Amino acid sequence: MRIIVLMLAIALTSACSVLSESKTAEVTPQETPPTQPQVVEHNVCWFTHAPEGFPANCDVRFWVNLWLDADSTPWSERKEAIAQLGKTEEDKLRQFFLTLPTDTPYQDKLRAQLALDDITGQFTELSKTLLLTIAVKPNKQQMELESAMSVLSKENAHNALALKALQKELDAQQRKLEELLQIEATLMDKSRSNQQ
Repeated sequence: MRIIVLMLAIALTSACSVLSESKTAEVTPQETPPTQPQVVEHNVCWFTHAPEGFPANCDVRFWVNLWLDADSTPWSERKEAIAQLGKTEEDKLRQFFLTLPTDTPYQDKLRAQLALDDITGQFTELSKTLLLTIAVKPNKQQMELESAMSVLSKENAHNALALKALQKELDAQQRKLEELLQIEATLMDKSRSNQQ
């Protein structure tokens, strides 16, 4: 009996070691080369050939200052400035930068984002990458969150109305039940008095 148990233990141990060796051979992770960030070594220009009337094509400081000014300007003033802009590439880019601060209403942010999308195909690859990384992705994420909050607020308002309606219905059912219980109690009293 001992020999059989010993043989089973040895067979089980060897089977486990074979399985663990095959699993470790399968699980070796593949190394992926790390991606290198793109290094900006020269001026960043929006367009390879600037459109007519676009003097700040390669002046990053101009656009950063516009963004910083927009951030410290109330929405009402920025809205007036946006209303005076035209449909040129520079105006569309200005509109986008003027709507980046967080106090801009969703519809105005969306309008500026769509206007920017119209001209980004003309941008240089470096300016597209830079703008996408610094401004567009965070702006779109904020718009998605605002949209989700709006949907949730509407859903909560709808649920609150439905809850009020259900509460009214429950109150009405409660009153009917109390009336029925009162009628039953009256009938029981009459039945007892008739029996006596």
